[in-house]
Amino acid sequence: MNRVTTITFTIIVLALVGYIVSFFVPTPLTGATNESSTFHWTLANSVLYTLLHVGAAILFLVGVSAYKAKLRLAYMAIAVGVVLVGAGLAQVVLLRVFGLLESPWVQYGGVMLPFVAAGLAIYLGTRSMAKLVGIASPLTKLTFVFPLLLVCMVLASLLPHGNSALPEIFFDISNAISVWDVVFYSVSLGLVFQIKNRSGAHYTPSMVWLMLGLTGSVLITLSVLVTTLAMGGTPAGYLLDILVIIGGFLYLKAGYSFAKTKEL
Repeated sequence: MNRVTTITFTIIVLALVGYIVSFFVPTPLTGATNESSTFHWTLANSVLYTLLHVGAAILFLVGVSAYKAKLRLAYMAIAVGVVLVGAGLAQVVLLRVFGLLESPWVQYGGVMLPFVAAGLAIYLGTRSMAKLVGIASPLTKLTFVFPLLLVCMVLASLLPHGNSALPEIFFDISNAISVWDVVFYSVSLGLVFQIKNRSGAHYTPSMVWLMLGLTGSVLITLSVLVTTLAMGGTPAGYLLDILVIIGGFLYLKAGYSFAKTKEL
């Protein structure tokens, strides 16, 4: 078993162990989650998808050393983005453990800030990679992407929505953060698709898995935005957890593919 495979196997084992151990964490006496079974299932899911994303980030970081300086910076930006996703998910675990899912930090959108940085980092990484392989696309131009982002934010603020306990301005800001992620993940997905078509067969598997990971991120952030608009509040539930867990496995596989590519 080579080093990359060993690291990947260890990550999966630790993620499963963390999942199982979560069921033995004492239930908080206070907080939004009152039933022990619900608390433990949601905590276990949170721990699982957090460790999967952190593991994916480790694999991306393991693989970056094999590439030339300019390409290394692009991969490093993507790896940092995945690290930030893992950090953002880790705080969700803590918020659930301490019964703080209804706290102002969550309700006013502060919980999304690591994901804001993650979306930007992944975009800058894929943008740099696209420019290095000679892709001339509007998606690589900041003068196109940021106006597009602004238009989408304005449109989201004008959409009808369910009743919210938040003041309208804070509700709009929270949705603008979700729009930020949807746009940057979508643009990154479009760039990776173009990179895959331009790159040789040597890089195709890693690009395909990165595309699938980004597709998961687009679907997750879009579902958060749509559900928030429909319900007037931050969504939570098993379906969203399952989507994020699948996304974690996809990024883990992408990181594995990138790390293995250097050995070919």
